[in-house]
Order: sequence, then structure tokens, then C-alpha cells
Amino acid sequence: MASRQASAPPRKRAEKKEATRQKLIAATLDSLANSGYAETTLSKVSKRAGVSRGLVNFHFDSKEHLLIEALKCLIEEYRQFWEKAVTRPGLTPVQRMLALLDADFHPQVCNRKKIAVWYAFWGEARSRPTYLDVCANADRAFASMIGELCRDLADDGGDGPVDPAAVAHGLRTMIDGLWLEALLTPEQFDRTAAKRACLQFLSGVFPRHFHIEDRVMPLKVRLSG
Repeated sequence: MASRQASAPPRKRAEKKEATRQKLIAATLDSLANSGYAETTLSKVSKRAGVSRGLVNFHFDSKEHLLIEALKCLIEEYRQFWEKAVTRPGLTPVQRMLALLDADFHPQVCNRKKIAVWYAFWGEARSRPTYLDVCANADRAFASMIGELCRDLADDGGDGPVDPAAVAHGLRTMIDGLWLEALLTPEQFDRTAAKRACLQFLSGVFPRHFHIEDRVMPLKVRLSG
């Protein structure tokens, strides 16, 4: 009992420290979404988070350190979200692809705030090798998953000659363009229509696997077999 009581204060301090750290990262992401990269400063982050500038410096020794951690946090949240969707047991390749599209256009992932943050980092990545490396690793993980799904669909056969790598590249490019649309014209963006566009593309490549039956919302896709 005594040892448990003795360990409680350090554990609580650690929890409080992590909570403050996460609050600062959230404030950084908010600042990037609303003000952009150049206008995001440690002073503005501390004000948004409701903590002192000294406390920001205690957790992050520079703006660069804070931004890198915020980027890693954003990437990890995104990776866990789509990875959880496509790795559920018992899913067919078609169901996994549908799950991936559902995840990629889910409001938790595909919203103006988070897309604005992605573009803020992508805009700086060319001149900042650390950002470029972190973003490239995230892109490779997502590209690898789409490539795997396209190969599985092609291997299942029945759709004629298919170049899985080309299909995967085309689908990734389409998703990127639709995300940009969500950022630039959020009032016109329709996530159901965005998924429909991706499925229309896939139905042209894999006609045996994807059959779009209903052209009006809600979108219905008949699975093969």
C-alpha cells in the first residue's frame, strides 16, 4: 500500500505533463489551420492553449520541435484511423477498399481544419527536409495500402488486363484532388459524391468487383460474388 501511495504523485505529474503537451499540440494544429505556418508562433500557441510561454518552452525547446511533434501526431492519428478500418478481420478486398474510402472521407479525417494543416506542412516540406521525410513516410504507408488492395483486386481476376500500380496511383491522385476541393470550396464539397467519384473510377477498372447501382444518394455498391 505504501509503495502505491508513493508512486501516485509522480504518475499524476506525468499524466498532467502529457495532458499539457497534447493541449499545446492541439493549439498548434488550430493555429496552423486558421493562421498558416508563418503566423504560427510559440506566443500564439501559448495563448491559444491558455498556458504561459515558459511552459511551452519547458515542453518544446523551439517552434520547429513543436511543429514536428504536431505533424507526427496528425500523421499517427490519420494512419491509425484508416489502418483500423482496413484491417478488420474477414473483409474481402472489395470491402477493404470501400472501408479505406469511407475512412479517407470520414468527417474526422476529411475536414477543412485538418486538410489545411496538411497543406501547411506540405507547403513547407520542399525547403525543410525533416518535414519532407515525415510526410513522405506517411505518404508511402498510405500508398502501400492502396497498392496492396489494387493488387488483391487484380489477382482476383475477371476484370481483364489491369496495371495495379497505375490504378493505385490514379486513385491516390483523385483522393488528393478531392481533399483539395474540400479545402478550397468547403461549401460545395460533398463527401458522398467524392466517394462516388472514386468508385466510378474503380468500377471502370474493376467492373466485376464494383457495380454502382444507385446514382443518387445514398450510394449503394453491389459486391461481387
